[in-house]
Amino acid sequence: MRGRPRVLTGQLWQESHSFNPLLTSAADFAVERGAALIPANREAGSALGGMLRAGDAAGVEWLPSVAARARPGGPVEETVFANLAEEILETDRPDAVCLELHGAMLSSERDDCEGDLLTALRRKLGPEVPIAVALDLHAHVTPAMAATADILVAYKTNPHADMAETGAKAFALLQEMMTGGLRPVRALARLPFLTRGNDETSQGPLAALHAEARALSRAQPKLRDISLCNVNPFVDAPGAGQAVLVTSDNDPGAAGEAARRLAERLWDLRDAFVQVLPSMQAALSRVCDEPASRPFVLGDQGDRVLAGAPGDGTALARLALEGFPDLRIALPLFDPKAVAACTAAGEGAKITLAVGGEVTPGQTPVEVTGQVGRLGTGRFTHSGRYMSGVPVDIGPTAVLNVDRLTLILTSKAPFVQDPAAYESHGLSLSELDAAVAKSGNHFKLAFAGRATPLVVDTPGLSRFQPADFPFSRARPIHPLDAFELETIPLQTFGGTA
Repeated sequence: MRGRPRVLTGQLWQESHSFNPLLTSAADFAVERGAALIPANREAGSALGGMLRAGDAAGVEWLPSVAARARPGGPVEETVFANLAEEILETDRPDAVCLELHGAMLSSERDDCEGDLLTALRRKLGPEVPIAVALDLHAHVTPAMAATADILVAYKTNPHADMAETGAKAFALLQEMMTGGLRPVRALARLPFLTRGNDETSQGPLAALHAEARALSRAQPKLRDISLCNVNPFVDAPGAGQAVLVTSDNDPGAAGEAARRLAERLWDLRDAFVQVLPSMQAALSRVCDEPASRPFVLGDQGDRVLAGAPGDGTALARLALEGFPDLRIALPLFDPKAVAACTAAGEGAKITLAVGGEVTPGQTPVEVTGQVGRLGTGRFTHSGRYMSGVPVDIGPTAVLNVDRLTLILTSKAPFVQDPAAYESHGLSLSELDAAVAKSGNHFKLAFAGRATPLVVDTPGLSRFQPADFPFSRARPIHPLDAFELETIPLQTFGGTA
């Protein structure tokens, strides 16, 4: 390849929850287009940021398309996905492609947004243009994705501490392809089961599996990447489940054998992915009983916006008000109507209203009387290790002080798992007994050294209870269905003679 290679880059990042009734709209996406994409994302702690820095160091010429990010939530409106995909597809013909995609995006009409995008991109560019993609560890990896992208590399950590490193690795493998030194083969094994918690990579069953994957890579240099993808467990789509994706340098036998071995091990461990968490009562009692450990940060497991839940669950707020009125707690809650009411009343006003509980099944609004605090834009930038430097927009917000409980009312789903979310509303962690994060894992990275993490068993649309959801398109799937997996389903893509 003569001169500086021209590399198309972009980002389309949203994780979809099939059972969240609120579709993800254009207003939910933060978007940079064209040349603005590069400076806006170059220093971000995202996969896109990692690939941009790696590409800059290699001296490539970037062809920026669009970078679009939305918080996890309901499926994306079809026209929104189609328009964003078209912006990536309409870019001039590049020498190579390097994208960040989540991997578990659904639309109101599609089961496989990323697979459809990559298929269209391959159709336009032909077989000679190499395509590399960085994925989330919770991607729903489909045969269409593996067949059309030469390189698919997912995060190796949960919580996701290696997002930027994943982007840099995707670019590094792409660069090897561009110089003729790598001929990638992908082996994909997919397993029909859902995790029920206990899915962090530093402990439990995944710690051993990732250690085995690293050992295989060290022992066999031809194996260039092994990604273990634990699908978002609220994706109801054909083929949903766990995926083992192995990329080798033109060695289909080695790739297939590694994928099969790890998939067999993963299937054997399927019932180890179960988590027992403290109840809300037990968690708040611990906050009371351990003043030296304060502030706590409580992971709202059942109402995790980071898993696609709406963020309007009221169970924890209700218990705090009724059973633990002396605790100073900050809690985000999705309620656009309440934000509007507080805004109309103005800062300092005393107001009585019912908040939350309108979207999540089984939840009900809680009536409160409080004083309106700061009214804000809902815009802040992640300051912790997870998504460091990535901006967030949770829409206009209102702080409502209800005795010692501080509600951060939001007009968009509260993508809140970072200290900056609270500090941007004038709240000091050091003055709180506990802050509530709409996350089950990633908040631990963001609050490391600043608060004691505690994940709490709360009700809602992101609780690890598959039987609570009307799965249909993903079935048969364990643990909802009884069946034997006689052979590991394995597909191989790519390679040359």
